[in-house]
Amino acid sequence: MNRVPVQNPDNDDDRIYLRRPVTAQGLAPLLGMKSHHVLAELMGHNMFYNLKETLPDPVAQNLAGEHHRILVIND
Repeated sequence: MNRVPVQNPDNDDDRIYLRRPVTAQGLAPLLGMKSHHVLAELMGHNMFYNLKETLPDPVAQNLAGEHHRILVIND
């Protein structure tokens, strides 16, 4: 799997910060993934979203949790 560096303001490896609206395109780099892999994982859970569609907060937080991250959503 291709990984990209994760940038966190407090150097806490398991927390990621994102502003609303939460999209697969915005969440993917924070998880160290490509956006199409995020969409593929969501499809595996029978959730179908497009790249720029807003993800519900619980869906995004569960996805981050599966990758051992805590998603903090700022308004």
